Amino acid sequence: MFSSHVKTSLCFALSSWAFPLAATAQSQDTDIRPNANQLMGNDIRTAFSGSTMDGAYNFGRNGLAESFYVEDHKADGTLTYSEGGNVDAGRWFVRRDAICYMYPSNQLAGGCFRVYQVKNCYYFYSTMRKQANYEIGENYWTARSVKMGERAGCTPAVS
Repeated sequence: MFSSHVKTSLCFALSSWAFPLAATAQSQDTDIRPNANQLMGNDIRTAFSGSTMDGAYNFGRNGLAESFYVEDHKADGTLTYSEGGNVDAGRWFVRRDAICYMYPSNQLAGGCFRVYQVKNCYYFYSTMRKQANYEIGENYWTARSVKMGERAGCTPAVS
C-alpha cells in the first residue's frame, strides 16, 4: 500500500513525534494479535473514513521505525498518501474485512490488510499471507498507525 511497503506491501503506523513507541522496542516481530481486536467491515470504515493517519513501517529489532507516512482517508473513498516529501493520490475501500489501497502511480503498490487495534493504535497484516487461527504463528504486522494528533496509547505486547 505504500513506499517501501508502498513499493512492496503496506506503509502504515505513524511519525516519530506522534507515535512515541520507539522507546518500547516493539519490533515487527512482536505479535500484537493476542492482545488486540481485529476490526471487521463497518468497524474499519468507521475507524478510517474521514481520518488522517500518522504511520510508520520498517521497524527494526530495536523498535525504531525507518519510514514514516501520513495518509488522509476521505469519506468518498479517495485518499492522499505522503511520505518523504512525495504526495500521491489513491483510493481506499473495505473488502472481505480488510482495508485495501489502490494507487495510479507506479511508485505505490497498494494492497489489502487485516486491521488489528490495540487501544488507539492500528496494526496492519497483509492479506497476501493466509490467515491462521487468530494469525498466531504467521508473519507479523507490516505497519502501525494512529490518528493524527493522538498520542499512541498502546504498549508493546509480548507473545
